[in-house]
Amino acid sequence: MSIVDKIEAALARTMEIAAMAMMAALIGVIGYSVLARQVLRISVAWSEEVGSGLLMWMALLGAAAVWARRGHIVIDVLPRRLPPRPRWLLAIAVEIAALVLFAIIVWGGASMMQVSANNHTTALRISLSWLYLALVVGVGAMALFSVLHLGRLIARGPQCLEDGWTTSSSSSD
Repeated sequence: MSIVDKIEAALARTMEIAAMAMMAALIGVIGYSVLARQVLRISVAWSEEVGSGLLMWMALLGAAAVWARRGHIVIDVLPRRLPPRPRWLLAIAVEIAALVLFAIIVWGGASMMQVSANNHTTALRISLSWLYLALVVGVGAMALFSVLHLGRLIARGPQCLEDGWTTSSSSSD
């Protein structure tokens, strides 16, 4: 395993752990909010804002970690029926298309960060830019992982798709 593969795996694992911690925090915030409202009869104005932020960060960091492992659901009926070289070319085209999509999303997220810099949440007065930063970080990480996968695809050539090889850094080849 190369140093780049180790860094990629460590980054993906860090994002995965952060997403799990955010899930636990989200459960705690929602649980506290329900307890406060139903049992203590008090309103917790900040719980919706914190819960929304945690959900957004958790989903995007988790999606990036899964993208690194190539764990998202895939419909691969066509690639499975293609010979190695066309399958390889299709894999490269799909990776490039994903990179274009990620670039558009990151650009849009960064634009929204700028536009929302002076807009704040109601209860905690947190800049909405922090919420859009989750989009930039999560999808930016997905783009980074895609660049690494694309590099592996190109470096290893069409034969890399034989015998069930994936572009995941955790694959054994």
